[in-house]
Amino acid sequence: MRRDESPFLLTPGGGPTGQTVAVVTDFDTAITEIAVHGRWDADLNAAVVDALSKCLADQPSGMIVDLYDLGDPQGASAGLWRAARSWGEQRRPCVPVVVCLPTAAPLAAILRRRGARWFLPLYATVPEGRAALIASTAHPERLILRLDPDADALTEVTAVIDRACAGWNLPGLVRPGTAVLAELVTNAIDHAGSRIDVAVTRRPRGLHLTVHDRNPAIPPPPVHLPGEPGDPAHRGLGLRMVHRMTDAWGALPTRTGKLVWATLNTPPT
Repeated sequence: MRRDESPFLLTPGGGPTGQTVAVVTDFDTAITEIAVHGRWDADLNAAVVDALSKCLADQPSGMIVDLYDLGDPQGASAGLWRAARSWGEQRRPCVPVVVCLPTAAPLAAILRRRGARWFLPLYATVPEGRAALIASTAHPERLILRLDPDADALTEVTAVIDRACAGWNLPGLVRPGTAVLAELVTNAIDHAGSRIDVAVTRRPRGLHLTVHDRNPAIPPPPVHLPGEPGDPAHRGLGLRMVHRMTDAWGALPTRTGKLVWATLNTPPT
């Protein structure tokens, strides 16, 4: 991760200066990178766990943990990286997790002594880790749209959801999938005014929707607003609908803007 990029930063409360957890995802590869900076302690541990949890919820195709700037010569963090790999393996579909750090780093030696080669892939550089994930990861069924920021885009949104649900036998998700994706695309049109990338991905029990625009501002979570529903003075009502209709949703930064995602599952029989 280059330092001239603008990833989302989590700064542990009360930790030493320079402690950050930087997150950035990529629309085309669906790989998320987490870079950990600073001296390892309880605050940084908590911030990393929080970032891992949020990123795994997005069901990326793979995750890279960049430890180049982590200060942990005693290996206190080693157990967390093994746990992160396990958390990814427990997701459905599986999210492979790899770690990147200098071969000569004390933490790398500690992980190797603990048998990392059996449970946690280690790579000397982030590009090596990314290439390995791209080569080894199964590519899910995915429909892609490249849209202009205008109202005509919503016609294509309806068509792609119809196509996905018909092809993947998910008739019960046509209406909610269309409503959610239309809301996310409308927000991108209204607030970003840029080219929009849309992906509809098949999941074991439903759909995963992603909308990528060129505005880095992450949308705030919806809050309860007093007054009558439908009042045009209320902002965030669309995201309240997304929150209500989806199993999970969120947003992550990319190198050129942001990606907003949502997951809809069919009810269990």
